[in-house]
Amino acid sequence: MNPTPSAPVSPAPSSWLQSTYRQLTASWRDSFLGSGPELVPPGLPEVPGQPLLGSLSAFRSDLIGLLMSTSALGPVARFRMFRIPMHVVTDTAIAQEMLVDKKESFKKTRELSVYLQPLLGNGLLAAEGAIHQRHRKLLAPAFTPKRVSSYGDLMVEETIRQLGRWTPGRRVDLVEEMTTLTLTIVGRALFGRGMREEAEQIAQAFTEAMRAMMKRITGLIQAPYSFPLPAHQQMRQAVATLDAVVQRIITQRRAEGVDHGDVLSMLLLSRDEVDGTGLSDKEVRDEVITLLAGHEATASALSWTWYELGRHPDVVAKLTAEVDAVIGDRAVTVADLPRLPYTLSVVEEAMRLHPPVYALAREASEDVEVGGHRFGTRSTIFINTYGIHRRADYYPDPLAFKPEHMTPEAKKARPRYAYLPFGDGPRVCIGAHFALLELQLALATLVQRASVKVDPGERTTDPLMTLRLRGTLPATVGPRRASAGHA
Repeated sequence: MNPTPSAPVSPAPSSWLQSTYRQLTASWRDSFLGSGPELVPPGLPEVPGQPLLGSLSAFRSDLIGLLMSTSALGPVARFRMFRIPMHVVTDTAIAQEMLVDKKESFKKTRELSVYLQPLLGNGLLAAEGAIHQRHRKLLAPAFTPKRVSSYGDLMVEETIRQLGRWTPGRRVDLVEEMTTLTLTIVGRALFGRGMREEAEQIAQAFTEAMRAMMKRITGLIQAPYSFPLPAHQQMRQAVATLDAVVQRIITQRRAEGVDHGDVLSMLLLSRDEVDGTGLSDKEVRDEVITLLAGHEATASALSWTWYELGRHPDVVAKLTAEVDAVIGDRAVTVADLPRLPYTLSVVEEAMRLHPPVYALAREASEDVEVGGHRFGTRSTIFINTYGIHRRADYYPDPLAFKPEHMTPEAKKARPRYAYLPFGDGPRVCIGAHFALLELQLALATLVQRASVKVDPGERTTDPLMTLRLRGTLPATVGPRRASAGHA
């Protein structure tokens, strides 16, 4: 058993003040003056910004709009945050260069390594180098196709359980409903424990942490989290809420010492191949929080799917006909999915228009040339997934919701990197297969068993860690049929 590390000793007040002063001045220098001489590709088109602040206001108020305005200037263009250039790539060939061909020249940006550090720690999403390789190797067995497929029945069971609350004529917020569903599924599948009772608390804590991160990224003073600012307090409170839930689970499992066959057991029982040591509670905590955060992508994708279905009754009719013909009254299974191609196309098309990972932020770890442009060390480059998914040369009628965009024939006609809802390359989302399976099974079950009438109207995006739907998605729901199968 690995005891929880003792709390670090607090530094003396004078030492803390000196350290804070150094961090503040270094952060201010980086934000307002840049990091010193840097290699910036000449001649790239640039979005006009305000003196000194650059495109800070647009970044705060309409990040997706800013990315699209930048990409409209060309496959590689830029905007500035303060004096720091932010390059935006909206091109499949350059995306491949960055994600695969020259992957060693790029790392995650400071948004994860610094701004989300209190939340994610050294979990898989934020870790770099040897730590990332070790943890990905450790988690990989839990996400093999065979292992993921074994979670199918419980995904369906939890969806049916969620539907049990949908009495005829009930008004619900589909964003909240899909968030509760995905949190419950990920909790039960990966940690052997449903999160239904804590779902609202967990979801709110993640939201508060994401908003605190965005406030810090766009803050005029880039102070460290130890500095007493409202956004920093917001982050600390959110992390404390999540830590309380997660630590209870870890402590209970440590005491049991039993292999439950889930990811948490794998983390607790794992041993280093060289020295035989296990993961500390802090390391386990970081991975549990990171995997829990994965519910965001699936919840967002399901919410956007229902938004589009609410606007396209013809798609609902075709989707329902396929599910009824293949499944009938019984519960859907993983084995049914190859015979539900339209269901898959609906999910994939929703993620094309509203990709959970709407941009992939990378920082050059060395001077590197991509797309014929030479970028200096520490250059920030966004692969604009949202923009790539909406290029007319990749997708005919790109702004329309058409599941036909996702037929096998249509996919073959496009470049390989024209579709990146979960990223790609060595850092592709480890839970992508899990999420896609969950999306198909949940959607098929919901369409089969529920009547869902989404309130009409436009909805805007809320780009945090994933591309959320801003606000609520009201709907009138109820049972469609009393199907046999799981209770």
